[in-house]
Amino acid sequence: MGETCKDWSKWAEEIYWTRFQTIHFSQYLLGDYDRQLAIPKKFVDNMKKKLPQSVSLKGPSGLTWDVELKTIDDTLFFNHGWQEFVKDHSLEETDLLVFRYNGWSQFDVLIFDGKNLCEKGASYFVRKCGLTEHDNGCLTKKKTREGSIDDVHTPLDDGVACPSPLNYVSDDSVTVPSEQCIISLVSNKRTRQSARSVGSKEPATCGEGVKSAASDDAECSPVSKNWPQGPQYSSNRRLVSEDEIKNALLLAQAASSDDTYLVVMRPTHVYKRFFVYIPLEWATNHLSLENQEIHLRFKKDTWRARYNHNRVRGYGGITGGWKHFVIDNNLEEFDVCLFKPAGQMDGSTILDVSIFRVVEEISPRTLLTPPRKRGRKNSIRIH
Repeated sequence: MGETCKDWSKWAEEIYWTRFQTIHFSQYLLGDYDRQLAIPKKFVDNMKKKLPQSVSLKGPSGLTWDVELKTIDDTLFFNHGWQEFVKDHSLEETDLLVFRYNGWSQFDVLIFDGKNLCEKGASYFVRKCGLTEHDNGCLTKKKTREGSIDDVHTPLDDGVACPSPLNYVSDDSVTVPSEQCIISLVSNKRTRQSARSVGSKEPATCGEGVKSAASDDAECSPVSKNWPQGPQYSSNRRLVSEDEIKNALLLAQAASSDDTYLVVMRPTHVYKRFFVYIPLEWATNHLSLENQEIHLRFKKDTWRARYNHNRVRGYGGITGGWKHFVIDNNLEEFDVCLFKPAGQMDGSTILDVSIFRVVEEISPRTLLTPPRKRGRKNSIRIH
């Protein structure tokens, strides 16, 4: 009888770690929790695929934070970016956090008070980059709601359930969590009134062999404290399935190597902000830790872009020029990009980009906010 139970437990463990789509772990906040947080070794060892160099942490509010993973003495930690997550949620020692990994480089996080083991209600009302507090203490939405990196699907108001643990329903002033937990994917909703479409027929640059000026959208970098709003877009792509999303990720993972950096596209990569976070370790190995011009190469075309590095926070990312790369190549949420160093051009690093699309059909996106009235440098052809 004992042996049978032991065999059954072993079988159940194997099924859980190899077949379940989402995996959980919990962690009490102790010691230097405000600087970094260890991920349980059993969790790391049992992952079917190696965890990426950076992940997104989605809090109960539905907002997300980009966090770099770092290995120290055989232990994997949430590192750069974790400090902001702690500060924004006012986390305290002995708080209990429950992490739910969805397999797509994102953790959903629930936050419990370690003293009474109940959820912290305030964690559902965290303010970050788009919510303001009136004198009466009510949280209200600005005209254009801005979350953190990858907070929700764009557009927010199209009636599409977002893939956070709790979706939003909003009245004219107060933003509150809904009672249902609905998981949905990308919207192919209607084109908004007075909005115009952009896509492959109207590229942002001049066509084949063209690169855009790296400073064109450099203001979209979160290296600066206050991000300007800038143009935002919504997707008109058809609804996509979980299997299609997973297939794109699996193909990208199969093509990855030690010197590549894999990024699953989020709303702030392709619909707004237009910034791609680069982990410190990867940047150290393949880029210099300073602001610099880089070249993004896809097939035969090359785009000039900008890598901005924040020495204080210890991370950087691709900003200026990335927006034009996204629009010219019709990148959508959940598409996967694989970045690989490919030498130098005019003294700047070339990154070859491989794109793994969730669906091959291209649907022109919708411009929701008009671009700023500002001059734009002419695009430069690469010979």
